[in-house]
Amino acid sequence: SEQPTGSRAKAKPAQFTLAAMGRTNVRVVVRARPTASFAGENFIFNEAADSIDMRLPKDESAGLVNNQQESWHFKLDKVLSNASQEQVFDCCASEVVRSVMDGYNGTIMAYGQTGAGKTHTMTGGHMGFADRGLVPRAISLIYSEAAARPEN
Repeated sequence: SEQPTGSRAKAKPAQFTLAAMGRTNVRVVVRARPTASFAGENFIFNEAADSIDMRLPKDESAGLVNNQQESWHFKLDKVLSNASQEQVFDCCASEVVRSVMDGYNGTIMAYGQTGAGKTHTMTGGHMGFADRGLVPRAISLIYSEAAARPEN
């Protein structure tokens, strides 16, 4: 098919789907794991809208004229709250691994505060097979994909 040229040519808008994650640019996915001491009054995780709202009341000791920002809104590619290891893998890694098997470069990076769960997400826990992290699941998928592609 021919592409129109000149001033009438219009770029097609990029469509975002989780299935295309492995072939897209950088994506930001937040995995939140609220704990017993979690500051629930300060954070609202909206999985349906893939956003996080953060509220921090003004410091009253700053005086009467106080222009301190009280709220922040973050729009992300995906928000996962209390998600299982399998859900995280399906959302964040499976398409990246398949894209790597197709010859594309792929990177999955965990970033966060000490004790936030990066190692648990990447390598898994010790509670059993279902608790495997992204790395062991990715390795399993690589072998499955290689077996399913005998021509390569």
